[in-house]
Amino acid sequence: MARNKTLFLYNDTRADQEWTVYSEGIINQSYTVGQARKSFTITLSANAVIKFGVDDAVYLDAIYDYQSDSWTSRTATPNDMQFSASQSAVNVTCSYVP
Repeated sequence: MARNKTLFLYNDTRADQEWTVYSEGIINQSYTVGQARKSFTITLSANAVIKFGVDDAVYLDAIYDYQSDSWTSRTATPNDMQFSASQSAVNVTCSYVP
């Protein structure tokens, strides 16, 4: 059974950010995120890794485990990319300033 998840992208700076969101077979989109959050819904029917990138400089992977319906994340830049998740939503916030 497929599960819908809403992704929220937040910009924690005063400058526009160029975001990329990618997961093979699920999503491959680019967005400009300013002061207003960006949100969209994806459908997941198996394990997935969603890759978030901002300004080609900072990255975060959101790892979804279908069996447990849970999320974890990893990033090499924890001061610039923050992640939180609930049952139906994922929040990714970026405070990176080039």
